[in-house]
Amino acid sequence: MTPAVPAQPRSTARDAGADYESYGIGDRVYCLAWIGQPFDVVAKDDERRVIGIETPPGWPTFAQVDVFPETMFLLTHEHWDQIWYWPDRAGERYLEVFHRFAERHHVGEVICGYHVPDGLMVTLGGVKVSLDPKRTMMFRIQAIDVGRGQVRVHPVAAVGPDGVLASTPTDGLSDQAWQRSGPTVALRLEMRLYRWCITFGEMVLNWDDL
Repeated sequence: MTPAVPAQPRSTARDAGADYESYGIGDRVYCLAWIGQPFDVVAKDDERRVIGIETPPGWPTFAQVDVFPETMFLLTHEHWDQIWYWPDRAGERYLEVFHRFAERHHVGEVICGYHVPDGLMVTLGGVKVSLDPKRTMMFRIQAIDVGRGQVRVHPVAAVGPDGVLASTPTDGLSDQAWQRSGPTVALRLEMRLYRWCITFGEMVLNWDDL
């Protein structure tokens, strides 16, 4: 069982600069990088489509922060003071991501998780995430509870055709070859790299959404 691995870094940010026109100088806005902290729009560069924001009087002072087309997803006019209100950089809410994962997978299935380190690469082409096939773990799904928004898994490992213990996707291994190698735990739903992720520690199991 060998899951497909993206050959190149992927970009899934919302259309760059799509919301630029909705912001005007003097607008009160909020930023996903500092949840709950208000900002005011103090500058706009129409040629570069860059927005400058600053904290209002009476709040801890930030120097002006420039928001570029590639990071426009960070801004909103809405006073969302909890992470659960926020869409991610692809414009999706956490329940959308969870329900898609639940529809794609089933109890008993063996799936792969990728280690996704902290840090975000933002280029002119958007947000880039690279997945290293050498930094993976395998898991078996024990339960999917859509009503509670919960998935439970345990780690698995197998002996490959060459007799070597395998803990990464390996050709020639059926789902039955993978044996339990750790406790059953509930996966977490959290925002990592500004994308809603279903995680086991720092291992992301909905890596194809990245």
